[in-house]
Amino acid sequence: MPYALFLGCTIPARNRNYEASARRVCGALGLQLVDVPQFACCGFPIKSMNSDEALTLSAFNLALALREGLDILTLCSSCGSSLAEAAMHLDKEEALRERINGKLARVGLNYGGGVKVRHLVHVLHEDVGLEAIG
Repeated sequence: MPYALFLGCTIPARNRNYEASARRVCGALGLQLVDVPQFACCGFPIKSMNSDEALTLSAFNLALALREGLDILTLCSSCGSSLAEAAMHLDKEEALRERINGKLARVGLNYGGGVKVRHLVHVLHEDVGLEAIG
């Protein structure tokens, strides 16, 4: 199954070795990682200052993944948490989704729901399995 690889802010700036090793491990295990160049910050760094804008940033990324027809694979636990929380709220709360989609419409995006956000460790453990990694 292909995943949209979400690198966030920290991985490209300070943890290139983590990205390189994740790409190699995923390739060796047959996991396809798709780069989405338009991905932006997950919103986590600004959540304490402006939770609405943080949610909009997460929704922006979720909408990009939805447009590609892909679930998101994260390497950063903060990104994973921020995106997964946003997806949960946006999938369940129609009024919130409509309000955030009003903002996303300005850049030609819409989030209709259904994107799953998974951390690399969860994908390796739950989808690939310990036996295959062995």
